[in-house]
Amino acid sequence: PHAKMPSGSVLQVLNTIKTDTFEYTGTAQTDITGLSVTITPKFATSKILITFNVHITGDDAGTGLQLFRGSTALGTADTASSRMIYTVIGDYSPTDDAMHYSGGNQSMTFLDSPNTTSATIYKIKGQVLSSGFRVNKTRYDTDNGNSSRGISTITATEIAA
Repeated sequence: PHAKMPSGSVLQVLNTIKTDTFEYTGTAQTDITGLSVTITPKFATSKILITFNVHITGDDAGTGLQLFRGSTALGTADTASSRMIYTVIGDYSPTDDAMHYSGGNQSMTFLDSPNTTSATIYKIKGQVLSSGFRVNKTRYDTDNGNSSRGISTITATEIAA
C-alpha cells in the first residue's frame, strides 16, 4: 500500500516536447499532432497541473489554442457573441508585413481536478478564423536565415490534494 503524500507533494511529472512542425489549412478546431500528454493519477483526489508553451501563428486574426482533457474543453473563455473563444489567444501573421517572419510563444498554466485514477490525456487544439495556422515555424518558411523554427511543450504534474 502507498502512504498518502502530504498535500502539495509532487507525485509524478510527464512531459511531451514537440520539435517538428505542424501546419493546418482550414478553420475547424483541430488537434495539434504530437502535442499531448497522458497521465494516470495515483489518487482520484489529486490535482493535475498542466503547463504548455506553444509556438503558433495564424494566417488570420482569431487564432488561438484550446486545452482539452480527453474530449472536454478546459479553461475556455466566456462566450461573447461571434468572437472566437480559447484558452489562449495566438498570434496573427499577415503576409503583407514583417510579422510573417515572426511568431509568438503562447503559454498557460491550468490546475485540473480530473477525479480519476484512469489514464487521462491532455491535448492542445488550434483554430483560426480563416485560412489556417502553423506550429513551430514562421509563416515565411523559405530555406534561409529569415525563417525560424522552435519547439512546443506540454507538461502534466500530479499534485497530492
